Amino acid sequence: MDERLSLEAVENLVTQFSRRLDFLRELVQNSIDAGSSAVDVWMQRVGTEDDGVIEIHVDDFGDGMTESIIDNELTRLFASSKENDLTKIGKFGIGFVSVFAMKPKGVLLHTGRSGEYWEVFFHEDRSFTKTRIDDPIEGTQITLFVEGDGAEYRELVAGAEATLRRWCACSDTEISFEDRSAPDSESRVINEPFVASGLCARTVQYPETEIALAFQEQPVYGFYNKGLALAVSTVGNDVMGAHASRYPHIGFKIKSRWLEHTLSRETVMRDENFEKAMALLREAADGPLHGALVDALVVAAAADPWTLAAASHHRRLLAFLAVEPDELLLADELLERPILRTVHDRVISLGGVVEALERDGRIFVAASPSSLTERLQHGDVPVLLGDRRSTLDDGTSDPVTRLLVRFLAARRTHSLVGKVGRRLGQDPVELARDRVVHPQAVFVRVGLDAPPLRDHERLVEQAHRALRDADLGYQELVIGTVEGEDQDPPLFVLGRRIEELMQRPPRGSYRRGFLERPRALVNRRHPHFVAMLDLHRVDPALAAYCLAKALVLAEDRTKSLECDPMLAAAARGDH
Repeated sequence: MDERLSLEAVENLVTQFSRRLDFLRELVQNSIDAGSSAVDVWMQRVGTEDDGVIEIHVDDFGDGMTESIIDNELTRLFASSKENDLTKIGKFGIGFVSVFAMKPKGVLLHTGRSGEYWEVFFHEDRSFTKTRIDDPIEGTQITLFVEGDGAEYRELVAGAEATLRRWCACSDTEISFEDRSAPDSESRVINEPFVASGLCARTVQYPETEIALAFQEQPVYGFYNKGLALAVSTVGNDVMGAHASRYPHIGFKIKSRWLEHTLSRETVMRDENFEKAMALLREAADGPLHGALVDALVVAAAADPWTLAAASHHRRLLAFLAVEPDELLLADELLERPILRTVHDRVISLGGVVEALERDGRIFVAASPSSLTERLQHGDVPVLLGDRRSTLDDGTSDPVTRLLVRFLAARRTHSLVGKVGRRLGQDPVELARDRVVHPQAVFVRVGLDAPPLRDHERLVEQAHRALRDADLGYQELVIGTVEGEDQDPPLFVLGRRIEELMQRPPRGSYRRGFLERPRALVNRRHPHFVAMLDLHRVDPALAAYCLAKALVLAEDRTKSLECDPMLAAAARGDH
């Protein structure tokens, strides 16, 4: 390589560092690779407030360098004995070159190994002078000399410590920092425990890999080798690519011998070793961390007393569960755990929610108890503690509703019925959202005519028989009235029993326990029923068909289209 190309190569390597103080990470990394038991970083300044020289020292106690290493590795680009050695972090022989990002006036290096002791001084133009010395030296000591006034020195001190904490705080080797020009100068160890902050924090050990992870609203992702940060980011796509979709709510630190940084030092290298590490991360997230979340939810749901703090903690946990993968939401281990709470201080599992859905066709959510929720509780209809105010609200602010909608949509998506429905244009999320409601939005009072008028009764009986013969029938279909529904009266209402409170029909039919249909009451005041009475006097079969078809249309449009010929034949009495 000629002199011009060599200078260009060095310049490119120097300017690749986006933060000039990142050279500290490179020197610490080299010290760790040299087997140093500790690395001391310290600074001092000589001169007046307005003019002076700043010294930045990095001292280690590792193997040091011989003359051969100095000539063939320190001062020759890309000549590194670290290549193909997974016990070393650096791979490109460029760590030392990073010191020139500081634009130093000079760089002094003292090192010793195997009875050889050397001083190398790099001048401002990056030329160097090598001198053999007699004084014994343990390890390697590097000093940068930078011009700067007092204000710049203080800025560099703060920046140097922040840089070490960013990149080296999780190091397996002790790293210390000291400002020796400060009046109260004291060496501070910057190492911190290898843990992740957040909810349900867990640390999982694997052979040659350690993972710390926790649930976080604004996750931070860190990749480390020997505890030195290779990449730390809040943007998952930047450091994980396709893997990022699993971790929008999980922050982690992963320390593994398999991980390496790229040549630019800006991110982690995505190679086969990276994929091995990511597989272990997924195992830790789906296993220990998810299990800790469910365990915490069981405890939080049963909290007594139920204070504002307890409610807030429970909601935070539910919000994290609501964005876990479908396969974890649908796992049998989760279904039976009592993680939800009703407005009347009972706990219930997602399995209990499914049973309630099968019985009632909906899941009810309310922010507080009421006379209506008390009546529903006495009728064994659970009302979950949440904030579902109306059927039009998408529930994005309520983690209870978000979890229920995600759970129901996942069940439908992965079922045979759901797969068929998607081909017909059904949106499982929209269908799930329709099933999670505030009870006041759907429950109405009904009145029973005793005895019903004969012509009313005959029309309803014929419609009921047609529905039953077409496999669309209800357990019971009776005539009555819906009270207080002047603006938008339902044609009929549904329920487990014919009783004072019944529901507007949900979109999409349901069977109680997948075996039994609910009971239904037809509103004799509804304009469509009144019109069918008039038609019944002229054409009973057509009136029964039209009433039955209207009930099916209100409940499930797709099913009605499939069964229309059968329903018409049943209304005519054809068999």
